[in-house]
Amino acid sequence: MELMMEFFDADKLEDKLDIIQKMEVREEIDDHIIDNFAASMDVVIEDGDIRKRTEDLKNVLRTRMKYETARFR
Repeated sequence: MELMMEFFDADKLEDKLDIIQKMEVREEIDDHIIDNFAASMDVVIEDGDIRKRTEDLKNVLRTRMKYETARFR
C-alpha cells in the first residue's frame, strides 16, 4: 500500500517505473493495482496475464519518458 501511494505522489516518470519494478520484485502487483496505476495516467491496460499487463504498463511509462524528454530538448 505504501508503494502505491508513492506511485501516485511521484512527479517523475522514472520514479513511477522504479516503484512498479519494486512491486514486481516483491510480488505485490496485481490486476487492481495495475488498473489504478493505469487510470491515474489516463491509459487502459488490456486484461490478460499479470506479467504481460505489468510489462504493458512499464512500456507506457518508457514511451512517455522517451517523448517527454525529447519534447523538452
